[in-house]
Amino acid sequence: MPRGPYNIIPRTHARVEIKYIAGNKKLDSDELKSYIQELLDESLETTIMESEIWINSRVPMLTGALRESIISFLHKSRPPPSTIGELRGIRLILGVGAEIPYAKYVNEMTTAQVRHPRDPRAIGFYHDYMVAYCKERFHTNVDKAKYKYNSGA
Repeated sequence: MPRGPYNIIPRTHARVEIKYIAGNKKLDSDELKSYIQELLDESLETTIMESEIWINSRVPMLTGALRESIISFLHKSRPPPSTIGELRGIRLILGVGAEIPYAKYVNEMTTAQVRHPRDPRAIGFYHDYMVAYCKERFHTNVDKAKYKYNSGA
């Protein structure tokens, strides 16, 4: 759970590699590796989509620039497009952070300081909650991909 305000907004990453999905199974086929990479990419896309919804409802908004910055940082987690069958590093990294200098000051504010009639669902110390939510969704979505792979669906 949240630990309180940070002096700076850290760049937080959650990382998963192909070995987590495959377990102890031998991965000889490039086709199999490609399939698992697809599942990981799908997990990342789902996590980004779910995180955007959370950000748009919970991160304090006055002008919307902070939310846009956080979402932009989140979108940088997407791997570059690949050609069909191309194998990348077969890993997934989700980055959570912001590029706006005043983000660290907004993160230090309590819920009472950031909540107002235009933004009734905003929360204080948002970064801690956001990181916890994004990591939880990320791992849940990867576990779903692992289940999908192991069940042969």
